[in-house]
Amino acid sequence: MPMPYSPEQLEKIKELASQLMRPDHIALLLEVDPEEFKRKIKHKGSDVYRAYETGKAETILELRKQEIKLAKLGSPLAVDMVHRFIVDQEENE
Repeated sequence: MPMPYSPEQLEKIKELASQLMRPDHIALLLEVDPEEFKRKIKHKGSDVYRAYETGKAETILELRKQEIKLAKLGSPLAVDMVHRFIVDQEENE
């Protein structure tokens, strides 16, 4: 049976997800089973899901704000690069 995640681990999950780290890399850094971790982030009622999605959402919000600023300044290249990081993360979930 998988062990519950500690408050410290949940905070680390949130921090790493906010850095747009892939779930398998987060699992490696936490020294937990990658497949079990991926199952937890898909279970919408779990603390792991909430920590992971909150971290990700906070960064996505920051990036969207920046995307708008950059778009207004006419720099679509920066917007495209950030979009690639988000897509890479979501494809790995």
